[in-house]
Amino acid sequence: MDLLFDLIPFDQERAIFPSRHRSDAPTKGYYHYHQGCELLYVREGTGKIVVNQRTYDIEPGRMYWFQPFQLHAVRPEAAKETPYERTVLHFDPVVVDRALSAFPDLQRFFRDLWKRRLSEQAFDMSGRAPFLESLCTAFEAVGGKEREQSNRLLLLQFVAAIYERTEGRLPIAGVRERRTLRYSERVMDWIEANFASEFAMEALADALHLSKNYISRVFRQETGSSVTEYLTARRITEACKRLRSTDAPIETVGIEVGLPNASYFCQLFKRIVGVTPLQYRKRS
Repeated sequence: MDLLFDLIPFDQERAIFPSRHRSDAPTKGYYHYHQGCELLYVREGTGKIVVNQRTYDIEPGRMYWFQPFQLHAVRPEAAKETPYERTVLHFDPVVVDRALSAFPDLQRFFRDLWKRRLSEQAFDMSGRAPFLESLCTAFEAVGGKEREQSNRLLLLQFVAAIYERTEGRLPIAGVRERRTLRYSERVMDWIEANFASEFAMEALADALHLSKNYISRVFRQETGSSVTEYLTARRITEACKRLRSTDAPIETVGIEVGLPNASYFCQLFKRIVGVTPLQYRKRS
């Protein structure tokens, strides 16, 4: 079970961290989240992405948007013959929001991306792939003192490209008709409503009218992880949120996320996050 909180050292001098990666060997994806936003642009490759209780296919020419502290997993199917290449931008949304003050329509759009609950977090940009590739190539070549300004311009271009692709209208949850869910998404919906309770696979199977074995098999096929891995990641993510935002005792936080055994909660939290709940609270 892997869960990681990626602490990105934002400061006034550097608020955007772009990077380009290429993988040609199998990579085990893991559930993680960041204190800032993440924009992932896939240039080559296939696989799965899990975010907001939904599974997306990894496809070249797609952009994926992850909001602050949003649990997600990226699981590429990389091999020597089929590499996985992407450009990733991690950034402080407050800084970007200020930079957009001269563009009110784009700023409102960005704030929706940043703060609203989206029913879609993948955007097909394949029609603009040559333009985006040229942007990446040009901005990646900039170094020195101009690098931070270059990073901001690249990000603004990416946000503007999504704005153009969606005609400035984001799919906000609840506005559009709900599509048919995959089985894994039905499982994640059930976990979202029940993660604070004692977990029993029998209860999940009864709710979905499926067998336990079938649920286990199809969830792993669709997401690359087990049901219990996802459940644990969801519980620990919620625990982190409550440790940051409340003064509730550690034991109470454990109970509220479905881990009532205080000793086990602390051991599990430290194994996954790397520090104890109390240490996490003090550094947050």
